[in-house]
Amino acid sequence: MSRIDRRQALALALSAGFLHPRTARAAADALSSTPSLLPLNYNENPLGPGPKAREAIVAAIRESWRYADGEHLQRFIAAIAAYEQVAPEQVAVGSGSGELLHILALGWAARGSVTCAWPTYGQLMGFAEKMGATIRRVPLDSRLRHDAAAIEAATPTDTSLVYLCNPNNPTGTALPAAELEELCLTLAQRTTVVIDEAYMDFVESSATASMVHLTRGGANVVVLRTFSKVHGLAGLRIGYAIGRPDTIDRIRSLELVSPNMPGVVAATASLGDQEFVARSRDSILTDRHRVTAVCRELGMQCSDSHGNFVFVRTGMLATEFRDRMRRLGIEVGRPFAPLTDWSRISLGRPEDNTALIKALRVLKSDGVIRKVVSTSSETCTWS
Repeated sequence: MSRIDRRQALALALSAGFLHPRTARAAADALSSTPSLLPLNYNENPLGPGPKAREAIVAAIRESWRYADGEHLQRFIAAIAAYEQVAPEQVAVGSGSGELLHILALGWAARGSVTCAWPTYGQLMGFAEKMGATIRRVPLDSRLRHDAAAIEAATPTDTSLVYLCNPNNPTGTALPAAELEELCLTLAQRTTVVIDEAYMDFVESSATASMVHLTRGGANVVVLRTFSKVHGLAGLRIGYAIGRPDTIDRIRSLELVSPNMPGVVAATASLGDQEFVARSRDSILTDRHRVTAVCRELGMQCSDSHGNFVFVRTGMLATEFRDRMRRLGIEVGRPFAPLTDWSRISLGRPEDNTALIKALRVLKSDGVIRKVVSTSSETCTWS
């Protein structure tokens, strides 16, 4: 049997995803002549998969030669249905929520029209435009939240689809549950309403709520959830949709790829690891408060974020801020037009967020960060 050296073993462990994120970054640095940037740009869970998910991934290697379309997938669907208190026929699994967004664009909006807030997570709209759809982008309100009245006004009865991201990406803002439910029920009389709840696990108590209960009542609503955020499984690409049985049947018929075996078993295990989910949530909320407080202290506007990231106005173009942060060893989010002087910064591990705060203080002391309009999230403006 041929032997591998330590460098090859390190590369294999890194590619297989068996290393803790922080260890993985160190391993990547060791294998590269160029040190990596601290990645605070993709809204991932810096804790990585939970312990139960890690065990399931290792065990799944023995069965990775099999497609995940048999008992493993059915067990996963049953677990989701039990967790969400819906029937199994109301659940569709996708390769991340990204595949489900593409399916909805392809099956509902091709050569039709979509209404959405803007800026928001743009994957569905971008794919729909490639399919010939017309997109109605409704500006966020002065608090960078979805403008419910304006969205309703921009949605005629012949609209193919409405996309609502709650909490919103990139702003992190959320509509109160009662206001969102009223909007969904009104729009569902005209068209299919898609609610992307990727960040629902990071919401402060009573700020908003999931709309899954609307699907139990038969409303024309599809709720999307993902294992890429609080569950720490972004690289394994697993998400799911909940909706009426007829809608789910249609989504399943348009499946683009098969779910992967390690992802399915890891997500099933993680769904039952609520201790890890709670620990991830608590870590994010604690440091979201800490980072937000420092940003406001430094004179930056901050949205009321309910995601695993902060959204801040820095006093310079987002591209300039990103370049300056890179020089300090940190990668932050891309620009989101038209909010071109705001930046989305993902939250890392506590020590990563401490490094972030240190970098922000350096920019402030250098006179780069300038006070903008107000430090209160109540007065966010489009100016």
